[in-house]
Amino acid sequence: MKTIFLILVMVIMVGTLNAVQPARKPYIKMKVDGILLKTGDILTVTRGQKLKLEVEMEGGRRDFCKFPDSYADIAGTAQILSRGDNGLTYTLNDKKAEWKLLNEDIQFTTDDFIKVVPQGKPSTAEIIISDEKFSQSFLKATIKASWQFSSNDTTRLEENVAVASVYLKIAGASDEWFLSQNIKVSGIKNELVQEKLILVQSACDSIEKNLNQLKFSAVQQDIRNLQLATNNLKTTIDEIKAGNPSYQIKVLFTGLPSDHPYSDIGLLSSIKTSWSTLETFLNELKLELGKLPEQPTNESKDELVKLIGSYTDWQTKLPDQTFEHLSQYIPALHVDSIQIPEKFEVIVKEKSVNDYALALNDFNTFIDQRINRVAVETQDINSASTRIQAIRLFDGMLRSYFASIDWAEWISTRK
Repeated sequence: MKTIFLILVMVIMVGTLNAVQPARKPYIKMKVDGILLKTGDILTVTRGQKLKLEVEMEGGRRDFCKFPDSYADIAGTAQILSRGDNGLTYTLNDKKAEWKLLNEDIQFTTDDFIKVVPQGKPSTAEIIISDEKFSQSFLKATIKASWQFSSNDTTRLEENVAVASVYLKIAGASDEWFLSQNIKVSGIKNELVQEKLILVQSACDSIEKNLNQLKFSAVQQDIRNLQLATNNLKTTIDEIKAGNPSYQIKVLFTGLPSDHPYSDIGLLSSIKTSWSTLETFLNELKLELGKLPEQPTNESKDELVKLIGSYTDWQTKLPDQTFEHLSQYIPALHVDSIQIPEKFEVIVKEKSVNDYALALNDFNTFIDQRINRVAVETQDINSASTRIQAIRLFDGMLRSYFASIDWAEWISTRK
């Protein structure tokens, strides 16, 4: 009984070994300087280096022709007349049949940093690495094989296609290939990923722009666009990794699109403080100007220079970029009417007045204009300072969102 069981096991094993297997999917066997590479591999090279490239298609119909015992269902009953890389000839039921390779087209694709020079037969070439400064490149091989089957009056065609890509990295060079205000990417460059990265940064830029203009309803839509663009970026990366498990990429988000607008909250608060006492200061300045005589004296000239200088001092003590930010957040505010005219700055700098009567009259007119406008300015600045507080809400939303991304890294650049 035990002997019968062993015989059955042997029969099953032999049958399994002789069973026909499905042909492998066409693929490219690539060698660079004798090193066998698979698609997605990264090869470290040096600038100016020359390498030997060899490619060959395997799998598909070639499997059938080279190994009919394993991949063809004809081997048991057919008589194999010839087999090999480029064809298979056999007879089956006294009928002759043949598979033969009609054509094999080999194409190489790369960028400006790599040159592929054919070397005799299409399957071999020389790779020349550029001397220019760059960190990484790629090499893509595409092989299209045209096969023909013929038997008696029957003829049909079949095409096998295979693609392989490898990446060439310069030894010692940084592999950072995308850098924008809020994104830094290193690893293997990919055009599809780059397109998605540009869309993510565009969404960030739109958020910052609309925050700067206090257009909060537009910011809400911008944040949704950012989330969609970021999700599409992740999907694209996942799809590439699914097709090429060796694909490597590191995405780093830096800062928030709300960083600059957020810093302006404190700036507007400081500007608001500077304007809180401005009306009183201007009225007191007007009173002092009223005490000056119409006719010049040495004392009255010095006093006029001092009074003009007091306004210059007030302007100098304003927070940095005050007028740029006032124009940004309160477009209706005419900052030119706030800034002291250059002719008065010259008087303060030289500490002298050439035409006392003209300078007194002009400065009086300037202060009158400032007094007439300061109340509206203060109101507009207080309103903007209140409205800008909403940026805190959107800043918190963006901070929570970027902190929740687990497939990329995010670092805050805020002090």
